[in-house]
Amino acid sequence: MLKRLHLVALTTSMFLVPCASATAQTRVLEIIPPAPQAQERVILRVNTLLPDLCETASVSFSDGTINVALQCVQIISPLPPNRNATLDVELGRFPKGFYSVVTGNGFPGTPTITNSFFVREHHVFDVPYAFPIVDYSDHWWNPQESGWGLSITQHPSDRLFAVWFVYSQSGQPIWYTLQPGAWTTATLISGPVYKTTGPYFGGAFDPSQVGITQVGTATLHFADSNSGTFSYTVDGITEIKPIVRLPF
Repeated sequence: MLKRLHLVALTTSMFLVPCASATAQTRVLEIIPPAPQAQERVILRVNTLLPDLCETASVSFSDGTINVALQCVQIISPLPPNRNATLDVELGRFPKGFYSVVTGNGFPGTPTITNSFFVREHHVFDVPYAFPIVDYSDHWWNPQESGWGLSITQHPSDRLFAVWFVYSQSGQPIWYTLQPGAWTTATLISGPVYKTTGPYFGGAFDPSQVGITQVGTATLHFADSNSGTFSYTVDGITEIKPIVRLPF
């Protein structure tokens, strides 16, 4: 069943004179990507022809509607002719379905712009299937154990790839990978852990020297969007480590 969700953008001004001059001819809205996959990041790109300029936006949710409030101003200093101004507003990540975007500038009698897009499944999953609602892509670590960590990349289709960089028993750097793994709940994923070998990066690449060996299994269990645990059995070692996102 298709789902319909209306996104309404309102325009206000940061100055005393409202920026009411923006019309359908001076403001163009784009959905990026135009054909998103399920849970892929969707952006509303606001293009205006200066001197109208949309600087910031806030997004709120109410009764199945996403409201995008644009904060716009009118630049009065001299500007190069035909120069465009662009603002990207993140709308979110959506399940399969049809969505409408209705944009107005908040002034009676001014035109509105309507956009629509369809979110499609990347592929068909076996049932039962758990899909994470949070994007865990980031660098993760244990603040009490600086020097090792996890680099996680989560694809919109659900696939997760994690690189675990630690040290060997002899103190030398070593990398493991968790791939591809399977989500058993929306916050828990388990899968095999591999160790790879290959030729020296500074010499000629010899594909015959590339090897990959499964050395254990691991589980990522997220308590919330910013913390969780990393449990593993690798090369005969079993441990559970608390992890959080690495702040920048």
